[in-house]
Amino acid sequence: MNYNQSGARRGKPKRLLDPSAGLSTRPMPTVENSYIYNQQVPVNNGLSPEYIFNMQEQTPPAPGGFNQTPMQHYVRNEGNAENYSSSQFAAQILSQPVVTNMAVQYGNALVGSGKQHFEKYVPVRALKYYFAVDTNYVFGKLAILFFPFTHKDWTVKYEQDVPMQPRYEKNAPDMYIPMMSFLTYVVLAGLVLGSQERFSPEQLSILASSVLAWGIIELIVHTVSLYVMNIETSLATLDLLAYCGYKYVGINAALLSSLPFRKFGYYAALLYFSATLAFFLMRSLKLRVIPQGQISYTANGNRRRLYFIFFVAIIQPLLMWWLSYHLI
Repeated sequence: MNYNQSGARRGKPKRLLDPSAGLSTRPMPTVENSYIYNQQVPVNNGLSPEYIFNMQEQTPPAPGGFNQTPMQHYVRNEGNAENYSSSQFAAQILSQPVVTNMAVQYGNALVGSGKQHFEKYVPVRALKYYFAVDTNYVFGKLAILFFPFTHKDWTVKYEQDVPMQPRYEKNAPDMYIPMMSFLTYVVLAGLVLGSQERFSPEQLSILASSVLAWGIIELIVHTVSLYVMNIETSLATLDLLAYCGYKYVGINAALLSSLPFRKFGYYAALLYFSATLAFFLMRSLKLRVIPQGQISYTANGNRRRLYFIFFVAIIQPLLMWWLSYHLI
């Protein structure tokens, strides 16, 4: 077989990268603002998201039909634009006067409904009366509790069939002095126990809870006694709670006397304030339990009222001793 080499081209044979596409070996053009070799390059360079989107749409495809602009750029800028637009839209909505007025009205309605539900179970208006005190009333009432034998006028003044507030009437019951006396009692109990090296937080919490329990039991007993004896008085439940709470003033005085004088000072102060508190309660409750204009204690129902006054006046010194003797 004869082989003719005259028509063949001499030299090195040319090597093609892709015979079907006929691509050349020239280097791939570098496109700005793209991911190159997994390294992130800033996308917008301070441009707005809309302008970047237009640039990406107008970028011509690279040779061979491959677009060099990655899709991640468009997705990330779209998310930032949506977050910015949503926050700006929410700020604009909240700044509208109509929305602000609606929010204020809804808040006022919510507060009003909560206040109505709270006042349904807690007599807020009645409590305001018992806490309507001032400095002059507090010092005057403490003087009556310490020296009731020198006090002459025990009547309570009324204004339009309603007792005057404590700040205007010293003989009116209040809740401020009993509440502050109770808190002072807890603090003094911790001080006395600490001086005897018997203090512990658990013991102090048990003492406070037990005293509250005794107060509730005492109030229930007095209320049931009025109901069983069929006694109609002008005393309210909070009046009884206030009058029974004045015993903490005597307890505090007895505990303070026990610090320098030990048991002698404690029992001396306890006896004195037991007598003063009993006298104070008999004179105060007499005008609230026995109807005015009836002097004879043998009248119908007055004897039961007198028994009730004596019971309240006598039980207070016993409770004063019961709540404080274990601290000495």
